[in-house]
Amino acid sequence: MTKNISITYHLSLIFIISITAIFAQAANANVLVNININQSEHHMAKVAITLPETEQSSVELKLPTWRTGRYDILNLSNGIRNFSAQDSKGNSLSWVKLDKDTWQITNIKNKKMTVSYQVYANELGMRTRHIDDSHAFLDNSTVVMYSDETRVLQHTINLEVPSSWRSVSGLAKGVHTNQFIAKNYDVLVDSPIETGINKFETFSVDGRVYELVIWGEGNYDVEKMVSDLKVMVQQSKHIWQGYPFSRYVFMVHATSGARGATEHLNSTIIQRSRFKFSDRKDYLGFILTAAHEFVHTWNVKQYRPKGLVPYNYQSENYSNLIWLAEGSTSYLQSQLLMRGELITAKEFLEKLANRINAHQHKPGKDNQTIAQASFDTWQSQGGDYGNNHSVNIYSEGFMVSWLLDFDILTRTKLKRSYRDVHNELYQQFSVPKSYDEQDVIDILAQVTKKDYHHWWQSNVHGHLNIDFNKLLAKAGLVLSYGKGNDKNSSEQEKAKLLPWTGIKVKKASHGLKVTAVEKGSPAWQAGITLDDIIIAVDGLRLVSKDLQSRLKDFKVEQEVEFSLFRRDQLITKSITLGAIAKEKLRIIPLAKASRKQKAFFKAWTGLDFPSK
Repeated sequence: MTKNISITYHLSLIFIISITAIFAQAANANVLVNININQSEHHMAKVAITLPETEQSSVELKLPTWRTGRYDILNLSNGIRNFSAQDSKGNSLSWVKLDKDTWQITNIKNKKMTVSYQVYANELGMRTRHIDDSHAFLDNSTVVMYSDETRVLQHTINLEVPSSWRSVSGLAKGVHTNQFIAKNYDVLVDSPIETGINKFETFSVDGRVYELVIWGEGNYDVEKMVSDLKVMVQQSKHIWQGYPFSRYVFMVHATSGARGATEHLNSTIIQRSRFKFSDRKDYLGFILTAAHEFVHTWNVKQYRPKGLVPYNYQSENYSNLIWLAEGSTSYLQSQLLMRGELITAKEFLEKLANRINAHQHKPGKDNQTIAQASFDTWQSQGGDYGNNHSVNIYSEGFMVSWLLDFDILTRTKLKRSYRDVHNELYQQFSVPKSYDEQDVIDILAQVTKKDYHHWWQSNVHGHLNIDFNKLLAKAGLVLSYGKGNDKNSSEQEKAKLLPWTGIKVKKASHGLKVTAVEKGSPAWQAGITLDDIIIAVDGLRLVSKDLQSRLKDFKVEQEVEFSLFRRDQLITKSITLGAIAKEKLRIIPLAKASRKQKAFFKAWTGLDFPSK
């Protein structure tokens, strides 16, 4: 017995010594990052990065050109100034800037070195970096440089911030409240830091810790937010088997300007107007956004299409499947809320009707496929050109996801759904793996026992042509204008009509400035174009900023003269007015929906069929 104890002791000692040596070696290979928020009122920080010794004679440090979650080249290095490099003795090292994002340091062999630079952080709306006298939000891809060699190393982040500030991140916590640990650079740049004067709540669900940190004052109800988030996070079980995290952070900015949200590895940043929380419609916007970003914790952060694995931070990452990463997330977000009964069937159908209406007025759907839009998202066009000649990976991706879901439900007699496809992607293709189009088609075949090659070619590489009433009828629903009723087979024809031009405008100093013209609309046919300034209709000066109120004086198919300035010259254009429904498009339940239709609705949404 004593001999066995002795052997065990010596083996344990050898193990401890070995582990200690490994840790010592790892510690020497750490990247140490110090971020000093030294001029917060001027949006400034000073960054110092200490790199381990290297056998190389030079190193190239880079700042990414884009950040994860936004497929757009952002030129993040524009806020970097006062770059310098020193060895461990404080001697200056030679360096040269190779391009806008790359700094090369030479004569570094067998030297431990520290690089320092200033960061200007005043881009709140981009969700990149923002510092003021109340907080700092740091997406680390916009603050911390890396090299190909240091990308794989552990990074220790030390913040120097006012003592009254609280620091929160999805990163592992260090030995003090302002220290965080990332096992490598990829984890670091996908784990933003919020530090400052904020509200903080924590709660546990199913053995996992969740944190809610809110910067800014507003009309939000923290207690309700926590209560609903508790319910929402539990609904992931209806899509995925398993969790990729043990702790998750919801970061919220209640602001006066910035809007939007971005998903990260085990956290999200959500930005909303400080007074867009209390009304039910506004609150739904918040909780839907939270659900969207939470879905991303699996879809994008755990399984990503080829082309995005591993991330290339210095260039575009092309893929035909970014619609599945984003559009499917837009589709699945409501699944979480419906199955947690955080949104009613009526509210969900109202939002779905809005999507259908937007799709019907999207001429770009005939010009660009969703696969093309995914590949071109790095150069996507917004505004008038985007609407008329392109599709959006979010909205069009939602439609393709919806079609897939209904097709799977139909083929499997409600036994399987699109949710099963996403679970299989999670189980089979989590990073460092990645999936391509054939992989998705194979999973569809596994789930349904059917071949999806033709469907995929028609709907992903082809242009969508959706019969919405036929689609909705599967779930006992129909499109309607106004109050409507399920006896209307041609709702557009029976709806009350208003004159329509296809123009969107905003108030200008003299008249109304055209901000968009829908392709094929009466205004498009008449030659009205972007930036025209409409000053009169039918010879009378426009006195209202609402063009539609003026058009109520005319009838559908009536020819009306528009006076406008173009390049400061007065011209006239005649528009033959078209028609648009007076009432809002709605989705209503059939009064005599069958048991089969009601079952389909339940399998689709998780909710009982609406009574009206």
